[in-house]
Amino acid sequence: MNYHVDRKFWAAFLILLVPASAWCEGPLQRSNTFNTIPAPRITVTNLTGTVEVRGWEKSVVHAVYMIASPRIEIDTEEVPSQGDAEKIHLATHLLDRNLQGPNAKVDYTLDVPVGSSMEIRNPQGLVRIDKLNGDVWVESVGGNIIISDAAGEIVARSVGGQIQIVRPSGYVEASSVNGNLEFLSPSSSRIHARTTSGRIVYEGNPIAAGEYVMSSYNGDIDVFCPPSASFELNARSVHGKLIDDMKLTHKRYHRSVSFYGNALLGMHNQGAATLELTSYSGTIRIRPQTTQP
Repeated sequence: MNYHVDRKFWAAFLILLVPASAWCEGPLQRSNTFNTIPAPRITVTNLTGTVEVRGWEKSVVHAVYMIASPRIEIDTEEVPSQGDAEKIHLATHLLDRNLQGPNAKVDYTLDVPVGSSMEIRNPQGLVRIDKLNGDVWVESVGGNIIISDAAGEIVARSVGGQIQIVRPSGYVEASSVNGNLEFLSPSSSRIHARTTSGRIVYEGNPIAAGEYVMSSYNGDIDVFCPPSASFELNARSVHGKLIDDMKLTHKRYHRSVSFYGNALLGMHNQGAATLELTSYSGTIRIRPQTTQP
């Protein structure tokens, strides 16, 4: 055997192997940049992995994807196809349908115009959204959802994940089967929250004429308000406790044969906002907020 020829053969063979081995060692990073109008509509459809969205002042969407396998691609669509995009669609596309779990994972990181509206489907994995003025709609199965400083309408749904919404100022609707729901320092005038077995926490100062409707089947509901808060309370439960630590005025406990057999009705200060809290077997408690949001 010719030693020099053999050495050249193996060197060429190893060079061919390098890209393949690098391809398999870790996630692949890809990116796209789209010029948009100031308030585009953006949809993201993922299977598993994180989706993080941050608002910025540019009329540009910059998307970075960390892709677990070369057998995954990201489908992108701009509407219209020429000029500044009004809509952008991003979707995880499995080239191999046998990919599952971590092998099907894609992590999205998006910088988007602050005026953007978002629609996100991410069955398994965290969704985090920060500083947007447009409407936000998020759906998950097992993933947690965290939304901060959103000014538009928020609809967040998860089956098993927890939902935390921080400093919202628009209408909020949040629901989960097993996950906890948290609303921290909201300035929203309408919040509707529903969970089956999770805990609901509201911590803030209800807005005058605001409507806050929260229900949990067997989870607790805790409301923390500053001493200056003004609201009318209608709290009902069948088997759970009703605890007033706010010293409501015009307080009335009521028992009846209706489904919600135990009720706590009362008012704090002038009763400007409305709190409707219901639970079948969980404890409902109104507490003074000891620290400012």
